[in-house]
Amino acid sequence: MRSNQVRLKLLAIMIGCACALLTVCERQVFAQKNDPLVDDRPVQITRKKKVNRKPVRRARVVEKVPLLKLEWRVYKVRDDGSQEETSPLAVFHNGDRLRVSVRTNQDGYLYIVHQGSPTAPGQIIFPDSRLNNGSNVVTKSQEFVLPSNCPSSMDRRDCALIVTAPAGQELFHLLFTRDPFTDLPNTAAEASGGIPPETLFKMKSDSGQVLKRMRGSTPLSVLVINTNTKDNEDIIETLVLNKGQ
Repeated sequence: MRSNQVRLKLLAIMIGCACALLTVCERQVFAQKNDPLVDDRPVQITRKKKVNRKPVRRARVVEKVPLLKLEWRVYKVRDDGSQEETSPLAVFHNGDRLRVSVRTNQDGYLYIVHQGSPTAPGQIIFPDSRLNNGSNVVTKSQEFVLPSNCPSSMDRRDCALIVTAPAGQELFHLLFTRDPFTDLPNTAAEASGGIPPETLFKMKSDSGQVLKRMRGSTPLSVLVINTNTKDNEDIIETLVLNKGQ
């Protein structure tokens, strides 16, 4: 009799543990499903041919696919090399160390162009030979933190984008597209020279995008959605960092 009672108690404990584990798993899946980046519902879009793109496959004129989304955030690097998410609206100062994170909601092609000031030529910082095998092909939900994968000899705190004088603005252009650009480097080996500010401005003005911005998966991240179903070929987002004295 006592043996049966022990068995029943053990069975009850096992069932309780299994239920608890199932609840945890359900919560994890639920959290993944509620990630605003990947919570996608296909919509009908009209594919638009563009002269500066190289189609990777023959697309139907009308397709039912998720709208393009891109999430970005800014990290401030501590003295010990660790990082903490910070507000992109903050004023940064000479010597501050930053990292920029980018995720996309589907497979595609990513380019990141940095301008030291609004009038300076843009420099390609992604694709990068030290990251993603030098390719700009990205997959759904894959996070890229720039810079990362720095040489092992470099101090962890120095693996960062270092804010420099003078006061003003630094710009990061985040370009995510369904088909690769023909007038931008698609591998790190192709990257050379600067991109005139006028070229960057024209690319953005010609994109046809209609952007909606909202909070991303964390309180300080920004989620960008191209809501234009008649021209949903790309997202060209500009992250402006303000620099104080």
